[in-house]
Amino acid sequence: MNNTQDARSVPVSAVIISVADLDQSLEFYAGILGLDVTDSGTLAGADFESYWQVPAGTTARYSFLASGADPVGRIQLLQFSGDQRKQIRKAGVKRAIGLFNLNIYTSDVKRDYEQLSAQGYEFWSEPNHINFGPAVGEAMEFAFEGPDGVVINLVELLSKDEESMIGHLWHFVNGYGRTPTGFTPVATTAHTVADIDKALAFYFGPLGMTTFSDGVIENEAANRMANLPADARTRSVLVQGSHEYGKIALAAPMNYEVASLVPDAVAPNIGYIAQAFEVEDLQAIAAACAEQGAEVFTAPVEIALPGRGVCMAMIVRNPGSGALQELFQVRS
Repeated sequence: MNNTQDARSVPVSAVIISVADLDQSLEFYAGILGLDVTDSGTLAGADFESYWQVPAGTTARYSFLASGADPVGRIQLLQFSGDQRKQIRKAGVKRAIGLFNLNIYTSDVKRDYEQLSAQGYEFWSEPNHINFGPAVGEAMEFAFEGPDGVVINLVELLSKDEESMIGHLWHFVNGYGRTPTGFTPVATTAHTVADIDKALAFYFGPLGMTTFSDGVIENEAANRMANLPADARTRSVLVQGSHEYGKIALAAPMNYEVASLVPDAVAPNIGYIAQAFEVEDLQAIAAACAEQGAEVFTAPVEIALPGRGVCMAMIVRNPGSGALQELFQVRS
């Protein structure tokens, strides 16, 4: 736990991904990443249908994955029934409004690159060694096309100087532990927004998150990797809750336009459909969301959520993008 943060500052508790084939997706998340399946089963019934706004009779197989004791950076996989499911994000799309990628720390990027290459994964680039300067530190990373259209970014933290941001993270990860295959829970997840001020007001207000870093990306090499115009300028804001994991990397195009994934990012379509946040008082959070103009997708309801038990929960749309944000309070 990052003790400099207020306990009410809420990290991403889980990312919710609708999958084409649960067993195949588990081969990656449990088999390759080594995350533990802590809960699995089938969801069905009127409450479930209403919660996700799916047709009557829809069911879903699910698995809930985690690593470590803290309820942060976890992954919920849902395989919805039915044959009317479209892919939310097509392969090759490198920037779009909506929820986009999972950033995971690894112990050995070069090993991972070789192993994933042998298994046929499609990469955005070879591992890149990046020096962000003495205040931030150095890392090596690469991105690739993960299961179900979700981009996966694997990062090896190289700096060990605790005075640098990456060095601080290296020591945290080293003490926190990794999965048996050398990975962490979801450290950061990307969210591209149309209105960054509204997105930040939501994350800062109801969820109490704070700024980890804030800057503008206008590097020609970085733009080429993201398939953007050479002169593209992107505001990049990293926000965090009260943990080193579960951060959100917000990106906002400044001088270019991109398409939106949001209209298709709903159940039962295949891909990254929601971020989930555990809150202490859902009633108060619901009121705060209303003040921020967050559209209600699902009104507060008591429901059993995978990996979390019976909760009071609701889903709203982030005012900065329209992406789905699940808010839940665990019943004691």
